Amino acid sequence: MSRNGITSIGREAMIAGVVCLVVGCLIGWVVLGWVIWPVSWTNADPYDLRPEEKAVYVSMVAYSYSLNEDGEWVRQRMAGFDEQEVSEILTTLIEEREAAGDAEGKRRLQYLALALEISAATAIPSPEATPQPSTGGIASFVRAMLPICGVLVLLLLIVALIAIIVFRLLQRRSSRVPAEMPGEGLLAAEAPVEAALGQFVTTYNFGDDGYDTSFNIETPGPDGEFYGACGVGFSEVVGEGSPDKIVAFEIWLFDKTDLDNVQTVTKVLMSEFAYHNDVLRAKMRDRGDAILAEEGQTIVIDAVGLQLSARIVDFVYGTDPSLPPDSYFETLTTELVPMFKS
Repeated sequence: MSRNGITSIGREAMIAGVVCLVVGCLIGWVVLGWVIWPVSWTNADPYDLRPEEKAVYVSMVAYSYSLNEDGEWVRQRMAGFDEQEVSEILTTLIEEREAAGDAEGKRRLQYLALALEISAATAIPSPEATPQPSTGGIASFVRAMLPICGVLVLLLLIVALIAIIVFRLLQRRSSRVPAEMPGEGLLAAEAPVEAALGQFVTTYNFGDDGYDTSFNIETPGPDGEFYGACGVGFSEVVGEGSPDKIVAFEIWLFDKTDLDNVQTVTKVLMSEFAYHNDVLRAKMRDRGDAILAEEGQTIVIDAVGLQLSARIVDFVYGTDPSLPPDSYFETLTTELVPMFKS
């Protein structure tokens, strides 16, 4: 065989080896890294939430701050957030509260902006003032980065292949370790999955027109992990004049244990008159399930990972000759016990 034939065979073998390496890396990256052993994220922070859930979180912080007025607490809860992003979120929320005629909600959000020293929270950037990027500069930058990106992708594929091999070796080694080792504690799956995260009692008295209380749900200790919040607030009033005559309260649970499905679940506690009034029932249908107030009853609210047990400890109806009997609340005491769902 001629030297040219040997050289051709060697070149073809080298090309085949490189192609096999690249194909193997792609299979290992896509199939193993995305399908068999996909990456899962846990214990993320509030600033990693989706934009709409960040808005919910900022609203909850504003509610809590309006009650405790603890500036240091607010700064801890908002640590890690981008100041410009928080400013935009507060601007949007304030506009929504103003459009809805919610002066109290708007005030709470402005109060939070003041505590965070965000002076531009109510300013809307002018579209004309937004700088437009130079398309020519971007195109040049992209062209310059393409070769570097190609090298980086190849390096990532090689690192991924090495990581997979190491992982398989470690897995094979761990399979030879006895399943039960003396002296080790319970596995995570065997630990209790239901535990009370607090016990809160709140009382409404006639004349407290701003009644809207909330409690943080977090693990004990100064560095407790924040899981959500719960609370009770007025939902609907009847009649004219002041003080407000409240006929319904909202009992709510905010759950952020699953960052892919952060949610707030609400149930509406109604007086005897409101519960049997078709107009009021229809008006509050979108706020949550309607519950008739009964002394000693327990209302259970389920979210993704949390559960709230709300017990009606005691309540008294007001007596106004101009209104139907059993229409509005004179007092209401509620006990809230959040816990992990079983």
